[in-house]
Amino acid sequence: MELFYKVSLHELVADILTLIEERELSSKNGLERVFKKVSGKDKEKARGIVHAYVFEIEKWRGKIDFIVNSVLKGSRIEELDVYLSNLIRIGVFEMKFKGVPPALATDSVVRIIKERYDLPRAKFVNALLREAEEFNLNEALKKLKEKDRCEYLSVKFSHPKWYVEYVIDLLGYENAVRLLLSNNRSQRYYVRVNPLKTDIESLRDYLEEHGVRTARTPLDDVLKVLDYKTPVTRLEWYKQGYFVIQDLASAYVAHVLRPESGERILDLAAAPGSKTFHIAHLMENTGEIVAVDYSLERLNKMREKMEILGVTNVKLVHADGMKFRNKEKFDRIVLDAPCSSSGTYRQFPEVKWRFDEKKIRKVIQVQRAMLRNAYHNLKAGGEMTYSTCSIRTDENEENVLFAVDKVGFELVDYQFTWGERGFLEVGDKVFRAWTHLHDCNSFFIAKLRKE
Repeated sequence: MELFYKVSLHELVADILTLIEERELSSKNGLERVFKKVSGKDKEKARGIVHAYVFEIEKWRGKIDFIVNSVLKGSRIEELDVYLSNLIRIGVFEMKFKGVPPALATDSVVRIIKERYDLPRAKFVNALLREAEEFNLNEALKKLKEKDRCEYLSVKFSHPKWYVEYVIDLLGYENAVRLLLSNNRSQRYYVRVNPLKTDIESLRDYLEEHGVRTARTPLDDVLKVLDYKTPVTRLEWYKQGYFVIQDLASAYVAHVLRPESGERILDLAAAPGSKTFHIAHLMENTGEIVAVDYSLERLNKMREKMEILGVTNVKLVHADGMKFRNKEKFDRIVLDAPCSSSGTYRQFPEVKWRFDEKKIRKVIQVQRAMLRNAYHNLKAGGEMTYSTCSIRTDENEENVLFAVDKVGFELVDYQFTWGERGFLEVGDKVFRAWTHLHDCNSFFIAKLRKE
């Protein structure tokens, strides 16, 4: 394979895995950053292979680490140098998950470690991978099942133990297992039509003509992709902004907000922009949408996307959504709050390993500060949506109770047309989507009004 990066595919994968871990990037962003340095006629082929490796290693990292820690003496993989740990994960993934001959998988990794580190560490990893090769995972899982059911499920399905315990408590054992299974299945893609450029039937015909089979969904502007011959991102209509890729539950937010022509809308956590642009499309480019985000880099990407989609009524503002204030109040607000992303494991498996209880508590503080700020920016009688891609009640229903009891909002009894209802005393007035039930991200939406 002809590439100009002066590294092997394994090093590319390790580079991206390390970037994801150290800088908390998505696998997509990590891939983009590393492949900016790559050139050569086989670049796109290499990109596809590397992306598959990164995605699968992040998905199965819990099980991979269990294998390594079972044979590692005196320490744990989490305590090793990050890049070295990722090279070890690549070796175990190849031999245990991908069917690469163990000797070849071991040799590929050890050769890199000799060049990048030293001979003692190369010998250490060589011995470690030889032991991993001999490790009987099925037997270890059998023993674990008898000892600790939650730990067993955590390893078997490669999810954090806290998540397993949480969903069993929330959904019951059977539904929890269904959710764990569903999170590990292939991602489902949805496409939303851009009504400024075409209509849903024309889009469906176009996709059909280009080998993309679709089905209708509960939302009249969203199609479910069933299968395809060519990835939709390579189609001209995608490049020209006739449609966007957006998860089904995410696309429901703008419909629940129900913006009207000519209104002033505030999006307090706008990037990457899917909901902002959806609102602009529903408003047919009338009124004004003020899109706030703390990341200048992500706002710049939104600006590029706006041009492609033909959106002209959005004003981008680089600011903190917890503190942004405007002299003039807004008719409606959309707050898709930063969260634990615990509903997106199928789409972004790397986030599984990013949060613990301490970090989630900090995120909840941010969510509540943003709810308070949203109240200040909203007109009396104005409405807002509060949404997250989290499964947790403390980020969802409990925050709605906080918004009602402590901030002054009223919970709107919105008539949701699909999905499930939620939990606690507000459960019958909020929306829940679940990966195992609705084939999309697990998601939460509530509609609030300023009295």
